[in-house]
Amino acid sequence: MSPSDPTPASTPEDVPPLNGEPLPLEFSNTVFPVRGTLRDGFRTPEHVSWWLRSCRHLFTTSLLEPDLAAVDETDAHCFVLLRDAARRLIDAHIRGHDPDPWDVAQVNRVSALGRPWPALRWEAGRRPAALHCSTAPPVVTVQAEIAQALVELLAGIAPTLPTACPAPGCVFFFDAARSRRQWCSQGCGNRARAARHYARHQGTTASGHSSI
Repeated sequence: MSPSDPTPASTPEDVPPLNGEPLPLEFSNTVFPVRGTLRDGFRTPEHVSWWLRSCRHLFTTSLLEPDLAAVDETDAHCFVLLRDAARRLIDAHIRGHDPDPWDVAQVNRVSALGRPWPALRWEAGRRPAALHCSTAPPVVTVQAEIAQALVELLAGIAPTLPTACPAPGCVFFFDAARSRRQWCSQGCGNRARAARHYARHQGTTASGHSSI
């Protein structure tokens, strides 16, 4: 097990699936359906810690176990505010609607948190490297990373084509630029095909009854 993998003891109940999407979409998909009911993947600090631990390979900010253990209710609330704004902005982008100015302001505010800067690290006998430094705690800095990645996605800077999964009951976004997928997952594709088959069958049955 790699250091970025969550241990079974640290996994709370009903965590969101990880679909391997780009950071802004993986973050937005922490609202997820369970047996027809939407769940919030950030509903407790433990859920936020689990998600950060599972996705820390997506960040340049180093997230150590003490950082994750220190996540509290205020942090969880901040992640929810950013996540909900991100979902609304991505949805507006996909649908071609105007955004809510509050959501734009929220993302811009978080994007500026910590004001990270590169610092040179050059040890004897080693190649020079850049460290990403910030005055903000790591859990705050990763929020800024998410907001900045979202800005790049919505502005068309990132090579990502955000798409809403059309499968019945699905609320996930996925990157349609990476492949010719129509759905976020094979499971959603199977459900969509089953729903179309059922609709065709019901239509044929109804037509047959009406001709009697």
